[in-house]
Amino acid sequence: MQTLEVDSSQAGSTGRERMLAAEQIRVHYRNMPGAFIGSAVTASFMVAALYDKLSDGRVLLWLAAAYVNSGIRLALWKGFWRANPTAEAMSRWGRYAVWSSALAGVVWGSSGIALNMAGNFAYQTVVLLLTTGLAFASTYLSSSFLPAYRAFAYPVFVLSAYPFLLGGDPWHVVIGLGTLGFLPLVLRYAAGLSRAWQVSSDVRLQNVELVEELRAQKKAAEEANIAKSRFLAVTSHDLRQPLHALTLFVQALEDTPLPADAQQLVGNVRRSVDSMEELFEALLDISRLDAGAVKAHVETLALAEVFERVAFEYAAVAHQKGLMLRVIKTSVYVRSDPTLLARIVRNLVANAVRYTDRGRVTIGCRRRGDQVRIEVWDTGPGIPPEKRAEVFQEFTQLGSPDRDRRKGLGLGLAIVERLGKLMGHTIELDSKPGRGSMFAVTLPRGQHEERDILNPVGEIAARFDLKGRLALLIHGERGGREALRDLLADWNCDVITAASGGEMMAQVAGLYRRPDFIVVDCPTLGEGGASVVEMLRDEFNADVPALLVTAAGAPAPADGREGLPVLQRPFNAGRLRTLINNLLHAPPVPARRAG
Repeated sequence: MQTLEVDSSQAGSTGRERMLAAEQIRVHYRNMPGAFIGSAVTASFMVAALYDKLSDGRVLLWLAAAYVNSGIRLALWKGFWRANPTAEAMSRWGRYAVWSSALAGVVWGSSGIALNMAGNFAYQTVVLLLTTGLAFASTYLSSSFLPAYRAFAYPVFVLSAYPFLLGGDPWHVVIGLGTLGFLPLVLRYAAGLSRAWQVSSDVRLQNVELVEELRAQKKAAEEANIAKSRFLAVTSHDLRQPLHALTLFVQALEDTPLPADAQQLVGNVRRSVDSMEELFEALLDISRLDAGAVKAHVETLALAEVFERVAFEYAAVAHQKGLMLRVIKTSVYVRSDPTLLARIVRNLVANAVRYTDRGRVTIGCRRRGDQVRIEVWDTGPGIPPEKRAEVFQEFTQLGSPDRDRRKGLGLGLAIVERLGKLMGHTIELDSKPGRGSMFAVTLPRGQHEERDILNPVGEIAARFDLKGRLALLIHGERGGREALRDLLADWNCDVITAASGGEMMAQVAGLYRRPDFIVVDCPTLGEGGASVVEMLRDEFNADVPALLVTAAGAPAPADGREGLPVLQRPFNAGRLRTLINNLLHAPPVPARRAG
């Protein structure tokens, strides 16, 4: 294992060294235009200044050599960027750079010979200073690739010192030796610049590698999270189905007369099942939202229906805690997804009831032009300003670092925030520590439509007598079918069950009594749920009230009729009973005519 780590480290170091060497050559070519353009311009000025001082053609010959050298370097520069060489091919272009630099060094070093004016010490000194000065200034352009700079500097200094060393008098010899002595200093200075450049480039390359590694790890983590979310979203039906059946069986046990000790045991089972159902529902909802499996189906709906249904579900819970749950009546209509909006309001109310120990929880709305602002108020402990963003994070419970299970999972508000973003609804929070909190949802207002609004909570509860009602239940899974049958039977319903539409048709063939309602579980059937309902209605020649049961978040059945209600699993008994009550007390529909 240790050997692998060493080899991996060495491989990474070798790769970075190769990249650094390639970058040195690339920078050299990037700076090359400054070198060959400056060389041509400087040579032109020197010849212009000395042309009338030299009578022979040496000046023009040297100028031509300088121009040819600049042209060669221009062609080499263009060829490099046209080829755009890889790191493996960069060494060959490095050799080209060294050869072209050596040629430039010879041309400029020979200027001291070609432009030499015997006996004119001042002009000789000017040429020497211009030539060596150009070589020194080139350290800033060429020191990144030190071999190329050395190939240029050596011939410049050596050839420039040559005429002075042969001058004969002491001053010429001293200047010649001084020029050669200056060469090691210039090379040392260029080497220092090269090391500094290498260090900074190495740090930059390491940062690039770290960024790429972090990006790859982030991508891998995101892909793993998405895969997890997709897995949970796809398997949500299989995970929920047995839990849903268990919930219905427990409901049936609660409605069965039992000894006191057995009732206590059933109560403990109920609390465990409720906690498990809450955990599954919240985790799967979070996963499905993160996986993008939830789609919003926006329509115009009466806000009163959402308020009354949520209030009916939580009225008993609030009463047990000694809280007053107040719903402010409204006739406003909004544009939203009915199921997802109900989930937002339900989570806000559940959060308010859970964290409020005394006082009240109020549900209402305000009109804001073409917008509607749904508000849920509570008289709980409130939320400090610095903690307001934190409450929308997963698994957050303020004031409960040890995670009190009685206060939920800490996922409700995280789901609210995700659903709000999905539908474009604004989620707001206003809170005063010690006085309570207000959560608000702002959404578009809908056009008014004439349609029935649910009755107040008390009236709904008073009309829940299902004694003697005949229900047709079609469910493809035996466990779920039996659990739902037992629940309906506990509500004093007469129930006929079947595993398919064909089986149900066979059972009701000789039935002369019209059923009161039909329940069809769509995902467990191989046939369309709405088509089964239509077939049974044709059998009894009447629009028998019916509802479809689907998996949570599943799209509406493709063959469903307009207005056929859909109940998503998992659901508690209160939701099912509320929907059945609404169906049974809807305005009567005339019987169909035969033929």
